[in-house]
Amino acid sequence: MQQTLCALLIAVTNMATQTSSPSNWVGVWQGELDGIPSVVLTLGEDGGTLQGTIVLNGINHDGGTPHIAVREAHVLLLPSVRGTTLSFEVKRVQGSSAKMDFTVEQTSNASANLHCLNCGNDAPIVEMTKQD
Repeated sequence: MQQTLCALLIAVTNMATQTSSPSNWVGVWQGELDGIPSVVLTLGEDGGTLQGTIVLNGINHDGGTPHIAVREAHVLLLPSVRGTTLSFEVKRVQGSSAKMDFTVEQTSNASANLHCLNCGNDAPIVEMTKQD
């Protein structure tokens, strides 16, 4: 019985250190690809609800130096936090009506990895840092 209680306490302690509250996400997160700004995720918590926007920069690698070819701003839809993962959807600006599904895995209080789950097999994982 005592061993079971100790194991349970250790498991609960580990879960507590691996979770983050919505307030841990509040701020401006920025990421780059090939040294070029590729994403800005801005999150706020008004009235206890996490809300935000994301700006995605499309980078053109054709010929010469990579550069920003298109910039799209989106409002986050259905943002939710589970453990150290933020999930949300955004509507596509043009094209199909399918939404883009994103996850952001927090790797520390000031860093995270952004990934679009349904943007194709070559969708990059973007390392982001929280700005002060």
